[in-house]
Amino acid sequence: MPATRKEKQNAGKRDMSRFFDAFLSLVKSRLFTHKPFFLAHAITYGCNSRCKTCTYWKMSNRVEDDLSTDDVFSLLDEAYDFGMRGYYLFGGEPTIRKDIGNILDYAKKKGFLTTMNTNGSLLASKAASLRNLDFAFVSLDYFNEYHDFIRGRSRAFDEVIEGIRRIREVGKTRVVLVTTISTLNLDAIEPMAKLARAMKVGISYNSVEPTVQSSFEEGRTESPVHDYGLNETQLQTFYASLLGMKQKGYPLMETEYVLKHFTEGKWWKCQFPKMFVYVSADNKIFSCTYDHTYDLNVGTFKDYFSSRLYGDHVARAEKCNICVRTCVRGYSYAYDLKPMNFINLLGDAAILLEQKTEGIQQIQLR
Repeated sequence: MPATRKEKQNAGKRDMSRFFDAFLSLVKSRLFTHKPFFLAHAITYGCNSRCKTCTYWKMSNRVEDDLSTDDVFSLLDEAYDFGMRGYYLFGGEPTIRKDIGNILDYAKKKGFLTTMNTNGSLLASKAASLRNLDFAFVSLDYFNEYHDFIRGRSRAFDEVIEGIRRIREVGKTRVVLVTTISTLNLDAIEPMAKLARAMKVGISYNSVEPTVQSSFEEGRTESPVHDYGLNETQLQTFYASLLGMKQKGYPLMETEYVLKHFTEGKWWKCQFPKMFVYVSADNKIFSCTYDHTYDLNVGTFKDYFSSRLYGDHVARAEKCNICVRTCVRGYSYAYDLKPMNFINLLGDAAILLEQKTEGIQQIQLR
């Protein structure tokens, strides 16, 4: 039964309240607590892709270690009580969980801003159950079926296009394409931006970086970087290309302020550990550099964030400067309340707010 006008108005007010609470949690962290306000949850070890530029899928045999639905709810309760207001799901592939819709429903009802990184393979079939997803970051590495080769999955390109179409038809989910640039798709940088513009969605770029292939306790592997990573010259060309496309008006989510600093090689202070906390599928905190873990099955967020382990991690991150991800620098600039970056962010917000479904309908599947 369609929602009444009053029900839609009430839902809109609740959404505004969640977004405002998320912003306040950022301000509170920045000015007072200096602790994370976003729970980044690697919700499953399982993955249905075999990406060449990633090794997370090699942990799929550990899917039985994933938290139960009730345990995920308990994790969300603890995070919310600590002051977190953002919930970011990734994996593995989050949508392979049968309870993913129930988890999103619970998180949104609790008051979280909900975001997910997905390969898009199950978006079409699960679109109705994902109606409470605020933002979907959908991996797409090429503008045609060559994407299937990079991702090691037949029909992966078609699944993404159809999945985005369905999820936008069902609810109000805002969509951003996430393109990982490697030596396999250096020719796709601008064509992917053209595709995003045609689809009327945003786009964000990554380059290949170290990942995990057996356990977070064991630490990271450099194998994807060695096999498909960009060298320093290619990285600088990559950043310069992004800046040029941003200035041309393509719907990049990276701000011009951030991209200029990448092209200039400017030093920056990473604030990521003060904003996000990573938690694994079996309830262990892990660092962004994969150099330590903390077991939430025996401890708490409060204990960890009061520990020397966390304090040392924050101190190392501030001086790290090894991250090639544009988004992490962007988050740090937002946390630092840099005025020019905030002005640029207003334009990025418009990319999300003005999304329509018409452009998606025009993309032809094979």
